[in-house]
Amino acid sequence: MARVSVEERSRQFIEAAARVIAAEGMAAATTRRIAAEAGAPLAALHYCFRNKDELLNEVYNYLSRDYARELDPMPGPTSLDDAVERHIRRIWRRMLSAPHEQVTTFELLLRSTRLVDEQEIAAARTINRSMYGAWIASTSAIFRSAAEAMGEAAHIDFDTVSRMVIAGIDGISLQHLSDPDEERTDRLIDALCDSVKHLLHLQIDTPRTEPAP
Repeated sequence: MARVSVEERSRQFIEAAARVIAAEGMAAATTRRIAAEAGAPLAALHYCFRNKDELLNEVYNYLSRDYARELDPMPGPTSLDDAVERHIRRIWRRMLSAPHEQVTTFELLLRSTRLVDEQEIAAARTINRSMYGAWIASTSAIFRSAAEAMGEAAHIDFDTVSRMVIAGIDGISLQHLSDPDEERTDRLIDALCDSVKHLLHLQIDTPRTEPAP
């Protein structure tokens, strides 16, 4: 049998943890259950990760910092409208192909609401901010690149636009996962794309003014 590298085994445990959390909830995601889901010895999990918290941190990273790597590649130079369409739709294709990842993301983000210890709550919220920060950074970079090619980047509030995209995807995901309706979902994704493009063009046509000192 071929030897599995630590990197590959770690990835197997991270993906297994995401599946267990989505299917059974955070409380059920013990190291023993995750190892069983990965089809690997518990000792191998503890060799890859010092403890469950370290593994969960990597699940956070897998679903945020590393998420963009799992999306369909974006093409070269493109219009801003095209960048919006392609980016939102490739995120949605990923959600449809791996819906458990979105469920796990919701579970992790809401974890802080079930905690009692103030330090644990603060730590969980810090991780939540880092997850959103990664999504915002990757989305902003795509829109900024397209806007710079148009010479319009100076007029756009990329943080707000990116947060709107993420909020829209989260809301549509929640509706789709809880009450699947492909026709309705397609309309909502179309509407999200149109809304984001409208906001971008509104900002381009109405440049922001800096407050007086």
